[in-house]
Amino acid sequence: MEQAYDAVIIGAGPAGSAAARTLSSARLSVGLFDKAIFPRDKTCGDALIPDAFHALSKLGLTQRIAGISHAVHGMRLISSDGSDVLVRAHGACMQRLELDELLLNGATETGAIFFPGHDFIRVFDEDGKYYRVEFNTGQGIISNRAPWVLLATGAHPAPIQRAGLLLNAECRSFAVRQYVRNERLAKDFNELVFVFDTTVKGGYGWIFPGPDAVFNIGIGFFGSAHKHNNPRRNYESFIAKLPLVRELMRDGEIVSPLKGAPLRTGLSGTRFANGGLLGIGECVGTTFPLTGEGIGKAMETGILAAEAIIAERHLGRAAVAQTYKRSMDALQPKFEVYRKAEVLFNWPYLTNKLVKHTRENETTRGKVEALFNETSDPAFLLTPSGWAAILFH
Repeated sequence: MEQAYDAVIIGAGPAGSAAARTLSSARLSVGLFDKAIFPRDKTCGDALIPDAFHALSKLGLTQRIAGISHAVHGMRLISSDGSDVLVRAHGACMQRLELDELLLNGATETGAIFFPGHDFIRVFDEDGKYYRVEFNTGQGIISNRAPWVLLATGAHPAPIQRAGLLLNAECRSFAVRQYVRNERLAKDFNELVFVFDTTVKGGYGWIFPGPDAVFNIGIGFFGSAHKHNNPRRNYESFIAKLPLVRELMRDGEIVSPLKGAPLRTGLSGTRFANGGLLGIGECVGTTFPLTGEGIGKAMETGILAAEAIIAERHLGRAAVAQTYKRSMDALQPKFEVYRKAEVLFNWPYLTNKLVKHTRENETTRGKVEALFNETSDPAFLLTPSGWAAILFH
């Protein structure tokens, strides 16, 4: 039997659930569909930085996160020559298994209806007013109607193409991660650790502490560097070389297999909107180049799309699409800076100099802290004067 909604959302991750909570809180009927059965795991660094907390605050969910996450109060950068610097950075870590379930519950408690096990097949415009969206449930094909459709299916290009929003199928980045429990080291570990090491060619590694003494250890590749590397082999080299990871592994317990996933980055490769069909989250490339952070921006785009529908739906599809595109365009400059900066961070010499200069120079340290907190423009990473001060200090 066909069901009608004010909005159909395809994908119940952070972007889809944030959009669903925002729309249903405004008393719009929402059908939220996902091919997975929740709770479900997702390859991710699990770090929640200030932009994620800003989105969670808008959703009214910040206090719930505080009770089940592991707080961090610093970010340590380690370069390939062993230099390191600790900067102030406030955030938290929690496994995506739990975060996504929390966000999904936040959507359903405000009235969104969740349908797991629904694999998106296609969407087509019926009459210029309503879309028909079809799903495969494993027991047959069902369809739903809505004037607004939000696509939040993640990085995989196939559903984006079926929705008619795909411009470029390439996923520019790739990451792998593993969970390791170490109760001894977890007692005093409250930093996000980023490692720019030559074992991860064209990328970086990380060690993030989570709840219950479980560490998220992983590596990510900039651009298309993963095509010229073996992620598993690079990860094994990374954990064998870095003293901190060796210490974690020495008396730690591996609690998950190594898991990897592609990342769509840079707000590129996908149309933001086509009429009343809006793309949100990682399917439109909300993961930052360079840093690999994406949870906050995924939720933010879901909220922006929902707010555009709420405010402009009485004016029609074109008005909603235009409002949403303007919001997305406003995010573009920062993504572009990070994309260009990836080239610089492919050179170990430059990352060594940056880490040392950040440790020794209060002004640069303040800029790096502001970059993490999104309180300043990251363009200093590209200015000749900025790099001249770093290189010749």
